[in-house]
Amino acid sequence: MNHRISLHRPVALLLTIGLLAAAPSMSLAADDAETLPPGLEVVSVEVVPPAVALTSRFDYRQLQFRGNLKTGETADLTRMVKLLAPARTVTVSPLGVVRPLVDGEEQLVFSFAGREIPVAVQVSGAQQSPPISFVQHVQPAFSRMGCNAGTCHGSRLGKNGFKLSLRGYDPLFDHRAFTDDIGARRINRAAPDQSLMLLKSTGSIPHVGGVRTNPGEPYYEMVRQWIAEGARLDLDAPRVQSVEILPQNPVLPRAGMHQQMIVLATFQDGTVRDVTREAFVESGNIEILEADERGLLTLLRRGESPVLVRYEGAYAATTLTVMGDRDGFAWQQPESRNYIDDHVYAKLERVKILPSTLCTDAEFLRRVYLDLTGLPPGITTSQKFLDDPRPSREKRESLVDELIGSPDYVEHWTNKWADMLQVNRKFLGEEGSISLRNWIKDVVARNQPYDETARQILTASGSTIENPPASYFKILRDPAAIMENTTHLFLAVRFNCNKCHDHPFERWTQDQYYQLAAYFSQIGFKEDPLYRGKKIGGSAVEGAKPLVEVIFDKNDGGVTHIRTGETAAPSFPYDHEDMAADDASRREQLSRWITSSKNQHFARSYVNRLWGYLFGTGIIEPIDDIRAGNPPTNPELLDALEQDFIASGFDVQVMLRRICRSRTYQHSITSNQWNQDDTINYARAIPRRLPAEVLYDAIHLATGSQQKIPGVPAGFRAAELPDVGVKVPFLDDFGRPVRESSCECERSSSMVLGPIMKLINGPTVANALSDPQNALAKLVAEQPDDQKLIETIFLRFLTRPPTAGELAIGTEALATAGDGHPKLVAELEAYKQSLAEKQAVWEKTVGAVPEWAPLDPTEMKSEAGAELAHLDDHSIRVTGKFEKDVYTLVAITELTGITGVRLETLPDDALANKGPGLADNGNFVVSQFQLSSGPQGDPAVNTPVPFARAAADFNQQAYNITAAIDGQDGSGWAVAPQFGKPHYAFFETKENLGQEGGTRLTFTIRQQHGGKHNLGRFRLSVTRSQRPLRIAALPEDLAQAIAVPLDERTDEQRQVVFQHFTKGDRALAELEEGVKLSAEQLKNRRLSGVQDLAWALINNAAFLFNR
Repeated sequence: MNHRISLHRPVALLLTIGLLAAAPSMSLAADDAETLPPGLEVVSVEVVPPAVALTSRFDYRQLQFRGNLKTGETADLTRMVKLLAPARTVTVSPLGVVRPLVDGEEQLVFSFAGREIPVAVQVSGAQQSPPISFVQHVQPAFSRMGCNAGTCHGSRLGKNGFKLSLRGYDPLFDHRAFTDDIGARRINRAAPDQSLMLLKSTGSIPHVGGVRTNPGEPYYEMVRQWIAEGARLDLDAPRVQSVEILPQNPVLPRAGMHQQMIVLATFQDGTVRDVTREAFVESGNIEILEADERGLLTLLRRGESPVLVRYEGAYAATTLTVMGDRDGFAWQQPESRNYIDDHVYAKLERVKILPSTLCTDAEFLRRVYLDLTGLPPGITTSQKFLDDPRPSREKRESLVDELIGSPDYVEHWTNKWADMLQVNRKFLGEEGSISLRNWIKDVVARNQPYDETARQILTASGSTIENPPASYFKILRDPAAIMENTTHLFLAVRFNCNKCHDHPFERWTQDQYYQLAAYFSQIGFKEDPLYRGKKIGGSAVEGAKPLVEVIFDKNDGGVTHIRTGETAAPSFPYDHEDMAADDASRREQLSRWITSSKNQHFARSYVNRLWGYLFGTGIIEPIDDIRAGNPPTNPELLDALEQDFIASGFDVQVMLRRICRSRTYQHSITSNQWNQDDTINYARAIPRRLPAEVLYDAIHLATGSQQKIPGVPAGFRAAELPDVGVKVPFLDDFGRPVRESSCECERSSSMVLGPIMKLINGPTVANALSDPQNALAKLVAEQPDDQKLIETIFLRFLTRPPTAGELAIGTEALATAGDGHPKLVAELEAYKQSLAEKQAVWEKTVGAVPEWAPLDPTEMKSEAGAELAHLDDHSIRVTGKFEKDVYTLVAITELTGITGVRLETLPDDALANKGPGLADNGNFVVSQFQLSSGPQGDPAVNTPVPFARAAADFNQQAYNITAAIDGQDGSGWAVAPQFGKPHYAFFETKENLGQEGGTRLTFTIRQQHGGKHNLGRFRLSVTRSQRPLRIAALPEDLAQAIAVPLDERTDEQRQVVFQHFTKGDRALAELEEGVKLSAEQLKNRRLSGVQDLAWALINNAAFLFNR
């Protein structure tokens, strides 16, 4: 090792003693030493490094003894070997760390199970003390001690008045913090040991962070020497260029074993240094392994886990495999159909996993149809394919060719790209959304090369209607937002974490964030004159934008760096050979850089995305998160796919065809004993819940009913909808993305209770089944044979015939349909009887309108400095317009049994539009309305009061009163466009308030929307009225009916009261609907049986999942 740092003599003997104490010379074995698990046989041992050269007092090397096992795996023997003779020139710790003691050369000999392993040692400069570098030594030391971590002084506001840059990304800032803050008292050049930074870190004076180092230990002595040498800042010191982690991709045989990692840093001047103790080694899957601060990994169970290392802004990763017990495993080489299978099976053989057999023709038919077209196969297609006598492989490949490029394929993949490009009328209007989706559809239909599509998007100019890809910039607008979205979408790189500081888990820097955003800083927007005056978006709290805009490149504009305050010059975070000319526009330069085949992420990210779409799990997962700490599970496979994609000319259809023809894609979901725990190596197919649009379309196709989505023609597929502005509750329930970002995380495929209940008793399934024109009704009428009818139903829904057991269940369903009708009727009547007592209690309280007692606050305060004044009507007028504000008001009341409070907002001629808010249009936004209470005479007791509910006389769209008690400042209560008139809201408390002797009520009204949307005039009141509180008088028909004594009411009056009482009673509604449907079923028991069978199949995993 060539370590260019040496130390000079000013370090006293104490340092030598301290370093010796930190790493005593001893053998690596002890009575409780780690041992090799029984049954493992070591055939050879090697050591890394085989020779150690130490050139300064602070130098060290981590040894790593690797035992090569008979089974092909390795075992870390570092803590098991014995040092045969005491070392003269170095100390060797129990964990294998070698540190200098005196100058000289020697050969250390270690042994394991009778084998001797020599290590040559050369020490020079053991007593020397070269200058300590702030950048190369002090910063890493403080990082390792945790001083600049996000939980300590590296947090946004620092700790206890002392702030460092997060993880030391800004050495200039940190040096000033150490040397300039508080009169430079953190360092003492004359007496370094009295420096505050050392006294705190050793616990010599109180330190919340505890003891981080001790005198005599390397980190203490490094910092001490740096202070003694004048605490210099050496910004020109060579920085870390890369780090390497060893061993690479180790495979260990058993859980419970350990693996010591080595981290080597290469600096800009070519120097290589062991930084294992300063680096951060972390587990990418804490269920598989855990890492400690020494770089020692503990293996927890069988599996694979990334191992991430970071050191001073450089990152590297490897993958560790825990093999587990594989006794009896014998590899059986399956047929390989293309390079995909070659790489998958090579990995499976290496990790001792047997792939599943091929899926059946029926399984393949349904799987490939759903994956490529978003629809299950029709019954005619299914029968034709299953009856086709050709060899299975031949007809499967023919089917793949038939589906790719078909009209249904085009709609399905258009919908995927509409998600990623955020086709949403919220941003584009209906016409703009349709225009952009049609452009995407044309691109997919023509199979336009992926790189060409990306270039068209990134360089698009002109009208967002005439040139739809220009809408990309209309949606995002802000240079930083465009940059974050673009890197995420086209490179699968998440560039947002380095906006405020260097990326905490990647190599991206804060400077690179603003430099890359600068490429989008000269994009101009102007209204399209053909659509002049038409607006989109906007509300009383946000300005509207032109409906259609013209996108163009400007000659000016920049992005201001948040740290330096300077305009950032455009620059790429990494270079490649295929760059645009310097005189090209910024967007043209960026487009060339991103879409080039030389860009390390462009092609790679999209083939990984395609793979994830077809398998449910990407080779890198999440599929849009490429980073050092998230390595591919099969790097060779991803490399091959990337090169194939580039060689094809970025042809998406070629890649889909390649993947679907592979044997790997056609694995069965049925597992074997060797792959049942595998989820990342594609040894078996993993069932995936159908996406929302696919599930919706599959239900209608299987039942043969016509989709009837409001706002589009009957028969429109869910996948054909122009944008998410066409509201279909079923799609939202099942995870359709809202299209407000390009993140794949917007789409959900989880199975939670709410959506499951929608399948069981929701209208989408019920309407599709009961449609009198659907295929089920026609089948019942045309097919008299029950067995053939059931077989046809199974083929429609599951693309396969029923088993014998399923056929028996289906036959029973046809025979017993409608038998449950009497039971349903009895349940409905019983439930109605149970409501009588509840209705009597309800009638006693429903007509009461609360009586309110106004409060006169004794204390009033505005956080922003506005003036709050009492008026004669107990109201409060506010003067002074501030962007945001928080009002705090204290009132004393003698009332007890308080059940609620009321906030009235009142008009005032002194306010814009007569208010009641201070905004320019008279609006306000109450972000949060909070109350606390305590005894009048004890202000120290102030207990938060929880509210049971809130209601208002009027709510602005998207600004409901309920948002004012949700604990979040993001929304709130507002009243646009009803300005210039009184409004009121009440807040019902969960428990009664008030105590004898008086109660102190403290109201906090948070108004954080901005734009001066604060209350201008308002009044507070309390009530003791019985819960539930009502905001208005009863409806006239109910008031008249309820005034009549129960035994004198007519049947019509009884019905009026009952309907109001049960309004919103879902249990009653469901029972009534069940009885109604059951009565209909009695009219055609055979059809009802088919509907019951179809309902059961829809709610079966075989239908809900792509298998």
